[in-house]
Amino acid sequence: MRLAVLGHSCVLARNQAKYVALRRLDPELKLRLIVPRWTPNPVYRMRYATERNEGLSASELVTVGAAFARSHMLMLFDPRTIARTFYDFQPDVVHVEEESHALLSVEAAILRAAFAPRAALTFFTWDNLLRSRRFPLGAAKKFLRRFTLARTDALVCGNREAERLARLEGCAPATYVLPQFGLDPADHVPGTEPELRRELGLGDGIVVGYAGRLIAEKGLRLLYESLAALPDHPWKLLLVGGGPLETKISNEWIPRFPGKIVRIPPVSHAEVPRYLRAMDIFVLNSYEIPTWKEQFGLSLAQAMMLGLACLASDSGALPEVADDAAVVVGERNAAELRSALEALLASPDFRRTLGQRARQRALERYTNEEVALRYREVFEQAATRRAGLSHAPQMAAPSEAPHRATRR
Repeated sequence: MRLAVLGHSCVLARNQAKYVALRRLDPELKLRLIVPRWTPNPVYRMRYATERNEGLSASELVTVGAAFARSHMLMLFDPRTIARTFYDFQPDVVHVEEESHALLSVEAAILRAAFAPRAALTFFTWDNLLRSRRFPLGAAKKFLRRFTLARTDALVCGNREAERLARLEGCAPATYVLPQFGLDPADHVPGTEPELRRELGLGDGIVVGYAGRLIAEKGLRLLYESLAALPDHPWKLLLVGGGPLETKISNEWIPRFPGKIVRIPPVSHAEVPRYLRAMDIFVLNSYEIPTWKEQFGLSLAQAMMLGLACLASDSGALPEVADDAAVVVGERNAAELRSALEALLASPDFRRTLGQRARQRALERYTNEEVALRYREVFEQAATRRAGLSHAPQMAAPSEAPHRATRR
């Protein structure tokens, strides 16, 4: 199979790992990843330069100039590079790691039709919230989604709600529910990080932790208040990340509980597992707002793979990620959160059992190999539908019986 992939998220080596794993499954796979030279991170006001995963050859990573690069929804790649790559490479599948209403998605659909018309076209979407947008933005988004989805052979949805909304909007192609990327178990080996805990002043407590953006909708205030209501337990709170709540945490929370709350500025992706291992309980207590709700919860999946006892709200896709491998409480429900925290703080056995269950689920669902295996099925079926059963491209046989993608 010949696979061409476009998207801003694949500038990072860790996100390219899914495709390296896909090639391990199918040694005959021919690959082109078409990515911008850099992509922004608006949350932390920084940008990521393109990396190359050590499992990729130089020819497999195609870097392009991009217009409007400060927003991935408005970003457009150099069309000459895309056209030349499509024409020379002649992929069986063109996969776009962008929302279907992104300008790059429209560009990819047009150039696929012109320069690789036999290729199947697939997209990935996180969009799990119907936003009420005023004219002309609402009309433009609707038009662009319809334009690309009418030309799409398969749509990969990051959560069940995204799939439901795609169908409500008249999505015609086959749909699948899969994570966008997987995790490397070698980077997520369970442990305790005793030296780091001592360095941070956490060694003598039961560490409750969170890693990510410090924003209200992650439910951090409710987490703080729930712990404050449990003075009889030796808890400590570790917050890793940055955002609008930094000032409140530093000026109000930490002085109220000196020595019990530690905040660490944002760390690199590679360092996140180390700080998660310094925790005993991981909490992702998000709640929905009019413009956002949890689309997956990568930090929750990471904590699960590390074997942490996890506690999550029932906001957005979090219950899908956790299933029965974490304690799930109602979003904005202070009583449920406080009760769940108390049970976890009181019982090492409960934490250990829950952590074992979490790791098992993560290893079954969220490794790069497992995610790649399920994407392989999506791409093969899309290529077969595009070419017609009698003219389907020849694919190498799977090395094992595939774990079927969730399809509806």
